[in-house]
Amino acid sequence: MFFVGMLITAVVAAFVIWAMKKGIKFTWYEWLLGALTILFALMTIQHYTGSLAEYQVTAAKLGGLMFGSITLVLLAVTVQFVWRHNKAVR
Repeated sequence: MFFVGMLITAVVAAFVIWAMKKGIKFTWYEWLLGALTILFALMTIQHYTGSLAEYQVTAAKLGGLMFGSITLVLLAVTVQFVWRHNKAVR
């Protein structure tokens, strides 16, 4: 898990640097939704791999589907908030 944390930190840092260069602004609730999205993505990966490690294929598929759906919805909402917020500012 240590290397997963390092990878996520590097990706988030690269994203923040890219957004700063592009002039994209974030509000506090957009950061919160982004953090929840990352959290649910990690929960999806952990549940899927953990269930497969215990040879529970059906639980892995259904849990991955449920947590993955929540992750995708949160991602879509977050992207829409950021896009509309920055569209209104310009």
